[in-house]
Amino acid sequence: MSGVIQIGDITVVLIADEMHHPRMRGDLHTLKRVCSYASVVMLVGEVAFIILAVGAAVFGALAFTDDDMRSTFVDVIKCNSSDISVLCSAAQMVLAFLAMFITVKVIHDIMVSIQREHSPFMEDTPKGFKLVCMTFLILSVPMTILEYGSREDIVLAIGVLLLCILISVVMYCLTIIFRYGHLLQDESDHTL
Repeated sequence: MSGVIQIGDITVVLIADEMHHPRMRGDLHTLKRVCSYASVVMLVGEVAFIILAVGAAVFGALAFTDDDMRSTFVDVIKCNSSDISVLCSAAQMVLAFLAMFITVKVIHDIMVSIQREHSPFMEDTPKGFKLVCMTFLILSVPMTILEYGSREDIVLAIGVLLLCILISVVMYCLTIIFRYGHLLQDESDHTL
């Protein structure tokens, strides 16, 4: 049975019996459990991206010390062998890994707050999404310049720019959604 009943100024929505089936129900307990496991994965990701950023910087620096290292760097990264190309490629990798570190750190922090709080719509959640949004928006120009400097391919450079802008737009949309969710949650908490 499902439907809507109007009692004076109050509207009551009746939910179909199928929604009470355990596999159809998405409750906060399940979300908290998923976040507890996923936050561990995100923590591992944070460490991995820091190691990758440092490794990329070291690998890029070593490419300037020896011709064999430069050849290996150029083969692995698929960039030109000029000094500027190697420098741009190494810098681009470091920036990309740092951007991913920030993203994974924000997601980890959001998951930890969901585990601890009564709702996923907390005040700090939109701030985290906005940080990721601003990170990719700010990095879009240097990443585009570095991409062009490493491969001298304008199509790939524009692709990097558009990808950074797309990630920024998606993160900004999540910022707005979670800000509105927090507003509704706060209003609901004060109403009850």
